Amino acid sequence: MNKLSLVGVVGWMVLSAACGPGGAPGAGGSRESGQSKLMGETFAGKNACNPESHDRPFIIEWDATDMSQFESIAANDVVFVKYEGCKLTVLDSCKDDSVRGSFGSYKPVEWTSGSLEKMEIKSEAELYANLPLGVASLGGRVSGGEQFRMEYYVAGTRSSTRPAVYVSDIGKTAGCKGATHFVYGFNLGAFALGSVTEKTASAEASLYGFGAGGSAKKSSKADKQGGDLGLCKSETATEIQGCKVPIRLTLRKIEAGENPDKTAQKAPETDASLNKASKLEAKFEAKGEAGERFKSAQTKFTAKDGKGCLAELDAHDKLNPKDKSTEAKSGFPHYLRAQCLMVAGKCDAGKAMATKGLAVMQGDQSPEQIDGHVEALAKLHCQGKMSDRDTLLQAMHNLTMAGVNKKDVAYCKSNWETAKRLFKTVKPKDDDDTQIVHGPKTLYAMAASCAVKAGDCDAAYKLYKDGYPVDTLKNTKDDLKEQIMRGAFEASNQKCKKK
Repeated sequence: MNKLSLVGVVGWMVLSAACGPGGAPGAGGSRESGQSKLMGETFAGKNACNPESHDRPFIIEWDATDMSQFESIAANDVVFVKYEGCKLTVLDSCKDDSVRGSFGSYKPVEWTSGSLEKMEIKSEAELYANLPLGVASLGGRVSGGEQFRMEYYVAGTRSSTRPAVYVSDIGKTAGCKGATHFVYGFNLGAFALGSVTEKTASAEASLYGFGAGGSAKKSSKADKQGGDLGLCKSETATEIQGCKVPIRLTLRKIEAGENPDKTAQKAPETDASLNKASKLEAKFEAKGEAGERFKSAQTKFTAKDGKGCLAELDAHDKLNPKDKSTEAKSGFPHYLRAQCLMVAGKCDAGKAMATKGLAVMQGDQSPEQIDGHVEALAKLHCQGKMSDRDTLLQAMHNLTMAGVNKKDVAYCKSNWETAKRLFKTVKPKDDDDTQIVHGPKTLYAMAASCAVKAGDCDAAYKLYKDGYPVDTLKNTKDDLKEQIMRGAFEASNQKCKKK
């Protein structure tokens, strides 16, 4: 199992005695600093290594790599962790790679106006109470009499589409072995923590340049930081990368036993239809508790939590049988269910619903128009087992969009390899099936643009060269072929033009 260890986040092993049978360090006597060792018998000492007492840890030790990897997982799936004693480990394999959001996902960020918060750490009791996950790196210094101050700014919050996760939900996934909690939510913003004296600790102004544009020369040096407090301002936090990094987690224990809500797994797979969202949504008005369920289904669909969406639609249908999402006459609920099935990994079922629905709701559309509409939905939403044609169309779409929305080079290569392989076996329906007919002639350039957007010109040229139609150069001298391909690549990607 490939794991991202957050031992640096929680720290903790240096003072492992605090987690062992003896309780907190030094249960008796006194220290050179004058602090009593009887702290180990206090509530804070006894609970220093108890996750149930500290389910909202600050992640004060994460570096850029840890941040990036956490955000990568959270972009598609709920994050699961093993949290025992003084150690927390992210289980990055606790997910279904073929169906993103299978165990839940995160809603869009809820941005707040925010304000600067301050925290003083003057004793071990305050360290355990406020930053128990930083004991390993700070405990020795605090026990020696050193004081710390942390400032943080919360710009927004992301929360999970699932209020709870059960053992039965994840028990069959090997990568989830050992999971104890899931990250229900996390705060975005910035923080800084550093050593202070009695004089500086009492300062009302920010010690770490809050709101100073990231260039305050007189701000104190921080021992640890996440993001850049200098960039945080309430009116710009949502636009500034340095003020929207994860700084604090909200953890929830995985519930024992079976998930009481199994309706998502039992959702009907075929009896449905589809229509144009812009028209149907305008006609459908969700009301009361059923309306709230429907709105929740929309939120979960947007967050790519297909199973969660289906569960909400099932609840909606029980409360509002006149507008069941399984019946064509409901219109927009039908449209939503078809797409949620696709996101939930039931691509063929979702397509069947969509095809039948369009035939019922849009009688003026030709079979070819219906097929095109359904394929457009499939390449946007389908996950899990898919036909070769759908897989190819999705890879082509991904590369086209990646030229605008930045992805990493691995993403570019993966989609290009998929498309290149399937171009050999997926045949056009007819001469008008232009996306398949012309795809091999243009997609290599899209793959290269994807890598250029990712900032890797060497990888981009390799992708470009890999798909270049070399048959057009069959009458060209060998020593000129490379020059021609390179010139064509640079003409299309000026950022990679060699000087």
